[in-house]
Amino acid sequence: MADTTEMKIFQALVLRAQAFVPPSGVTVVLPGVAFAPTAQSKFVSVEVHFNRSIETDISLESDPIRQGFLRTNVMWPKGSAQVDAINLAGQLREFLRRGTKLVRVDTEVRIDEDPEIGVIVTGDTHITVPVTIRWRCFP
Repeated sequence: MADTTEMKIFQALVLRAQAFVPPSGVTVVLPGVAFAPTAQSKFVSVEVHFNRSIETDISLESDPIRQGFLRTNVMWPKGSAQVDAINLAGQLREFLRRGTKLVRVDTEVRIDEDPEIGVIVTGDTHITVPVTIRWRCFP
């Protein structure tokens, strides 16, 4: 059975996230990979999300434009320098900047918008700095 477009999109995004080289002491946690953080762990979690497709053909014969977002969460120990977490979020934003094109077999995933660095969320042990990267896959 041939790989679906969704599988190729997922693989393209995860391979790009895997190629990110974080600062020393920071782990990139990919989807489906087991990870047991401690209260002092510095890490980036990666999630792939799909949204509604956009139909472009009234005959419904052409593939739709698929879209979604890649969410990376910079997880930084509470009480550590928040500026370092924000700097890492900025590095992720730059690594997945507007104009990035990811190709997997015959499928191209494009990032046409500048990634968004979200509001800092304070948890029990970590602060979270979300970075949202919106993507589209054209037929």
